[in-house]
Amino acid sequence: MLRLATSVLGSIALVLGLVACSPPTTETPPIDTAIQTDAPSATDDAAGVIIPDGVIGTAELTSTSGDNAISGTVVVTAGGGGFDVALEDFRSDVPGGVQLFFSPWSETTTCLADMYSFSFGNLSTDADQPGLSLGDRDAARGDPSYYLTAVITARAPGTTDPHGCVLTPRAVGTITWDVPDTRPGLLAVDTGDRFGADGATATAAGIPVSYQAVAGDTLNDIADRFGITVDDLGFLNPLTSRQLQPGDDLNLSVALRGGASVPPPWA
Repeated sequence: MLRLATSVLGSIALVLGLVACSPPTTETPPIDTAIQTDAPSATDDAAGVIIPDGVIGTAELTSTSGDNAISGTVVVTAGGGGFDVALEDFRSDVPGGVQLFFSPWSETTTCLADMYSFSFGNLSTDADQPGLSLGDRDAARGDPSYYLTAVITARAPGTTDPHGCVLTPRAVGTITWDVPDTRPGLLAVDTGDRFGADGATATAAGIPVSYQAVAGDTLNDIADRFGITVDDLGFLNPLTSRQLQPGDDLNLSVALRGGASVPPPWA
Protein backbone atom coordinates (compact mmCIF):
# COMPACT_ATOMS: atom_id res chain seq x y z
CA MET A 1 0.00 0.00 0.00
CA LEU A 2 1.33 3.41 -0.96
CA ARG A 3 1.49 5.88 1.91
CA LEU A 4 0.82 9.48 1.00
CA ALA A 5 1.89 12.94 2.09
CA THR A 6 -0.82 15.50 2.81
CA SER A 7 -1.10 19.16 1.94
CA VAL A 8 -4.31 21.18 1.87
CA LEU A 9 -4.34 23.80 -0.89
CA GLY A 10 -5.29 27.23 0.38
CA SER A 11 -7.60 27.94 -2.52
CA ILE A 12 -9.48 24.64 -2.36
CA ALA A 13 -10.18 23.74 1.25
CA LEU A 14 -12.37 21.28 3.08
CA VAL A 15 -15.32 23.30 4.34
CA LEU A 16 -17.68 21.79 6.86
CA GLY A 17 -19.42 24.52 8.88
CA LEU A 18 -21.90 27.37 8.58
CA VAL A 19 -20.30 29.86 10.98
CA ALA A 20 -17.17 31.75 9.94
CA CYS A 21 -14.80 33.51 12.30
CA SER A 22 -14.26 36.79 10.47
CA PRO A 23 -16.78 39.65 10.86
CA PRO A 24 -18.69 40.98 7.82
CA THR A 25 -17.39 44.07 6.05
CA THR A 26 -20.24 44.81 3.61
CA GLU A 27 -22.60 47.76 3.99
CA THR A 28 -25.60 45.42 3.94
CA PRO A 29 -26.71 44.69 7.51
CA PRO A 30 -25.12 41.32 8.29
CA ILE A 31 -26.93 38.25 9.49
CA ASP A 32 -26.11 37.59 13.12
CA THR A 33 -23.99 34.47 13.44
CA ALA A 34 -22.63 35.24 16.89
CA ILE A 35 -24.38 32.25 18.44
CA GLN A 36 -22.17 29.24 17.87
CA THR A 37 -22.43 25.67 19.05
CA ASP A 38 -19.74 23.07 19.53
CA ALA A 39 -19.63 20.17 17.11
CA PRO A 40 -21.22 17.04 18.61
CA SER A 41 -19.01 14.59 20.42
CA ALA A 42 -19.05 10.84 19.84
CA THR A 43 -21.24 10.44 22.95
CA ASP A 44 -23.63 13.32 22.24
CA ASP A 45 -27.15 12.11 21.40
CA ALA A 46 -27.58 15.19 19.20
CA ALA A 47 -24.91 13.78 16.92
CA GLY A 48 -27.27 11.02 15.81
CA VAL A 49 -25.91 7.60 14.83
CA ILE A 50 -22.13 7.28 15.10
CA ILE A 51 -20.35 5.61 12.19
CA PRO A 52 -18.60 2.45 13.46
CA ASP A 53 -14.87 1.94 12.97
CA GLY A 54 -13.77 0.14 9.82
CA VAL A 55 -13.80 0.61 6.05
CA ILE A 56 -16.68 2.91 5.10
CA GLY A 57 -15.86 3.86 1.49
CA THR A 58 -13.95 2.68 -1.59
CA ALA A 59 -13.33 3.95 -5.12
CA GLU A 60 -11.62 2.28 -8.09
CA LEU A 61 -9.62 4.82 -10.08
CA THR A 62 -9.90 4.77 -13.88
CA SER A 63 -7.82 6.89 -16.25
CA THR A 64 -9.70 9.60 -18.14
CA SER A 65 -7.29 9.37 -21.07
CA GLY A 66 -5.53 6.51 -22.84
CA ASP A 67 -2.32 8.53 -23.04
CA ASN A 68 -1.30 7.91 -19.43
CA ALA A 69 -2.31 4.98 -17.26
CA ILE A 70 -3.42 5.59 -13.68
CA SER A 71 -4.97 2.94 -11.46
CA GLY A 72 -5.49 2.20 -7.81
CA THR A 73 -8.09 1.82 -5.08
CA VAL A 74 -9.04 4.59 -2.64
CA VAL A 75 -10.04 3.24 0.77
CA VAL A 76 -11.69 5.38 3.47
CA THR A 77 -11.56 4.04 7.02
CA ALA A 78 -13.25 5.33 10.19
CA GLY A 79 -11.16 4.90 13.31
CA GLY A 80 -9.41 6.72 16.10
CA GLY A 81 -12.01 9.48 16.09
CA GLY A 82 -11.37 10.39 12.45
CA PHE A 83 -11.53 9.34 8.81
CA ASP A 84 -8.32 8.07 7.22
CA VAL A 85 -7.71 7.57 3.50
CA ALA A 86 -5.34 5.09 1.84
CA LEU A 87 -4.46 4.65 -1.83
CA GLU A 88 -3.77 0.99 -2.49
CA ASP A 89 -1.98 -0.54 -5.50
CA PHE A 90 -1.51 2.91 -7.01
CA ARG A 91 0.15 3.04 -10.44
CA SER A 92 0.81 6.10 -12.58
CA ASP A 93 2.95 6.87 -15.60
CA VAL A 94 1.86 10.53 -15.71
CA PRO A 95 5.00 12.70 -15.81
CA GLY A 96 5.42 15.11 -12.92
CA GLY A 97 3.42 15.31 -9.72
CA VAL A 98 -0.17 14.24 -9.26
CA GLN A 99 -2.70 15.12 -6.56
CA LEU A 100 -5.68 13.39 -4.96
CA PHE A 101 -9.00 15.19 -4.41
CA PHE A 102 -12.42 14.27 -3.10
CA SER A 103 -15.18 16.02 -5.07
CA PRO A 104 -18.88 16.48 -4.24
CA TRP A 105 -19.86 15.94 -7.89
CA SER A 106 -20.20 12.92 -10.17
CA GLU A 107 -17.52 11.67 -12.55
CA THR A 108 -19.15 13.33 -15.58
CA THR A 109 -18.83 16.86 -14.16
CA THR A 110 -16.33 19.04 -16.01
CA CYS A 111 -13.72 20.70 -13.75
CA LEU A 112 -14.95 18.52 -10.90
CA ALA A 113 -11.84 19.17 -8.78
CA ASP A 114 -11.92 22.96 -9.06
CA MET A 115 -14.49 24.03 -6.45
CA TYR A 116 -15.67 22.77 -3.06
CA SER A 117 -13.23 19.86 -3.30
CA PHE A 118 -10.90 18.55 -0.61
CA SER A 119 -7.25 18.29 -1.63
CA PHE A 120 -4.87 15.79 -0.09
CA GLY A 121 -2.00 17.49 -1.88
CA ASN A 122 0.83 15.95 -3.87
CA LEU A 123 1.11 12.18 -3.76
CA SER A 124 4.32 10.80 -2.32
CA THR A 125 5.97 7.38 -2.51
CA ASP A 126 7.86 8.05 0.73
CA ALA A 127 6.83 5.26 3.09
CA ASP A 128 7.71 7.47 6.08
CA GLN A 129 5.12 10.06 5.17
CA PRO A 130 1.91 10.06 7.24
CA GLY A 131 -1.29 8.70 5.75
CA LEU A 132 -4.07 10.86 4.42
CA SER A 133 -6.78 12.16 6.70
CA LEU A 134 -10.19 13.74 6.20
CA GLY A 135 -10.00 15.13 9.72
CA ASP A 136 -11.82 14.23 12.92
CA ARG A 137 -15.34 12.88 12.83
CA ASP A 138 -16.88 15.77 14.75
CA ALA A 139 -15.56 18.32 12.24
CA ALA A 140 -16.93 16.16 9.40
CA ARG A 141 -20.37 16.30 11.05
CA GLY A 142 -20.04 12.56 11.47
CA ASP A 143 -20.55 11.68 7.79
CA PRO A 144 -18.24 12.49 4.83
CA SER A 145 -20.42 10.68 2.27
CA TYR A 146 -21.42 13.91 0.52
CA TYR A 147 -18.15 13.49 -1.40
CA LEU A 148 -19.08 11.49 -4.50
CA THR A 149 -15.85 11.14 -6.48
CA ALA A 150 -12.14 10.51 -5.95
CA VAL A 151 -10.06 12.46 -8.48
CA ILE A 152 -6.41 12.32 -9.48
CA THR A 153 -5.28 15.57 -11.11
CA ALA A 154 -2.11 16.52 -12.96
CA ARG A 155 -0.93 19.37 -15.13
CA ALA A 156 2.16 19.17 -17.28
CA PRO A 157 4.29 22.35 -17.15
CA GLY A 158 3.34 24.85 -19.84
CA THR A 159 0.04 23.16 -20.73
CA THR A 160 -3.55 24.30 -20.25
CA ASP A 161 -6.69 22.32 -19.64
CA PRO A 162 -8.84 21.97 -22.79
CA HIS A 163 -11.98 22.92 -20.83
CA GLY A 164 -10.38 25.87 -19.05
CA CYS A 165 -10.29 24.06 -15.72
CA VAL A 166 -7.75 25.05 -13.10
CA LEU A 167 -6.93 21.38 -12.56
CA THR A 168 -7.02 18.58 -15.12
CA PRO A 169 -8.59 15.28 -13.99
CA ARG A 170 -6.42 12.32 -15.06
CA ALA A 171 -8.26 9.56 -13.21
CA VAL A 172 -11.60 9.37 -11.42
CA GLY A 173 -13.59 6.88 -9.40
CA THR A 174 -17.05 7.01 -7.83
CA ILE A 175 -16.86 6.53 -4.07
CA THR A 176 -19.07 3.72 -2.81
CA TRP A 177 -20.02 4.50 0.79
CA ASP A 178 -21.14 2.07 3.47
CA VAL A 179 -22.34 4.30 6.31
CA PRO A 180 -25.51 4.24 8.39
CA ASP A 181 -28.07 7.03 8.37
CA THR A 182 -26.34 9.29 10.88
CA ARG A 183 -29.37 11.59 11.33
CA PRO A 184 -32.42 9.29 11.24
CA GLY A 185 -35.66 11.21 11.12
CA LEU A 186 -34.03 14.55 10.23
CA LEU A 187 -36.79 16.47 8.45
CA ALA A 188 -37.29 20.23 8.27
CA VAL A 189 -40.84 21.44 8.93
CA ASP A 190 -41.62 25.11 8.33
CA THR A 191 -43.46 26.52 11.36
CA GLY A 192 -43.71 30.00 9.92
CA ASP A 193 -41.57 33.11 9.56
CA ARG A 194 -40.47 35.07 12.60
CA PHE A 195 -37.98 37.68 13.69
CA GLY A 196 -34.54 36.22 13.00
CA ALA A 197 -35.90 33.83 10.36
CA ASP A 198 -38.02 35.96 8.05
CA GLY A 199 -36.82 34.69 4.66
CA ALA A 200 -38.54 32.73 1.93
CA THR A 201 -38.70 28.93 1.79
CA ALA A 202 -38.64 26.73 -1.32
CA THR A 203 -40.62 23.50 -1.11
CA ALA A 204 -41.04 20.24 -3.01
CA ALA A 205 -44.22 18.22 -2.46
CA GLY A 206 -44.92 20.50 0.49
CA ILE A 207 -41.59 19.74 2.19
CA PRO A 208 -39.05 22.57 2.73
CA VAL A 209 -35.90 22.05 0.64
CA SER A 210 -34.15 25.40 1.01
CA TYR A 211 -34.32 28.70 2.87
CA GLN A 212 -33.14 32.11 1.62
CA ALA A 213 -31.62 34.21 4.38
CA VAL A 214 -32.43 37.88 4.93
CA ALA A 215 -30.76 40.64 6.96
CA GLY A 216 -31.24 40.13 10.69
CA ASP A 217 -31.46 36.34 10.56
CA THR A 218 -29.70 34.17 13.11
CA LEU A 219 -28.81 30.51 12.77
CA ASN A 220 -30.62 29.70 16.02
CA ASP A 221 -33.85 31.29 14.80
CA ILE A 222 -33.60 29.64 11.38
CA ALA A 223 -33.06 26.24 12.99
CA ASP A 224 -35.95 26.85 15.40
CA ARG A 225 -38.26 27.82 12.54
CA PHE A 226 -37.69 24.45 10.87
CA GLY A 227 -37.64 22.33 14.03
CA ILE A 228 -34.00 21.32 13.75
CA THR A 229 -30.74 22.25 15.50
CA VAL A 230 -27.96 24.59 14.43
CA ASP A 231 -25.75 21.52 14.15
CA ASP A 232 -28.33 19.97 11.80
CA LEU A 233 -27.98 23.07 9.59
CA GLY A 234 -24.24 22.45 9.46
CA PHE A 235 -24.81 18.80 8.58
CA LEU A 236 -27.22 19.75 5.78
CA ASN A 237 -24.81 22.37 4.39
CA PRO A 238 -21.32 20.80 4.65
CA LEU A 239 -19.91 22.85 1.74
CA THR A 240 -20.75 26.22 3.31
CA SER A 241 -18.00 27.84 5.36
CA ARG A 242 -18.21 31.61 5.01
CA GLN A 243 -20.28 33.84 7.23
CA LEU A 244 -23.96 33.78 6.40
CA GLN A 245 -25.09 36.75 4.28
CA PRO A 246 -28.48 38.07 3.09
CA GLY A 247 -29.52 36.18 -0.04
CA ASP A 248 -27.70 32.97 0.88
CA ASP A 249 -29.63 29.76 0.30
CA LEU A 250 -29.46 27.12 3.03
CA ASN A 251 -30.23 23.54 2.09
CA LEU A 252 -32.87 21.87 4.26
CA SER A 253 -33.05 18.43 2.61
CA VAL A 254 -30.90 15.42 3.52
CA ALA A 255 -31.27 14.20 -0.08
CA LEU A 256 -29.68 17.43 -1.35
CA ARG A 257 -26.77 17.46 1.09
CA GLY A 258 -23.41 18.33 -0.51
CA GLY A 259 -22.98 18.84 -4.23
CA ALA A 260 -26.71 18.52 -4.95
CA SER A 261 -27.33 21.80 -3.10
CA VAL A 262 -24.69 23.94 -4.87
CA PRO A 263 -24.05 24.48 -8.59
CA PRO A 264 -21.14 22.49 -10.06
CA PRO A 265 -18.28 24.41 -11.74
CA TRP A 266 -19.51 23.19 -15.12
CA ALA A 267 -22.69 21.42 -16.14
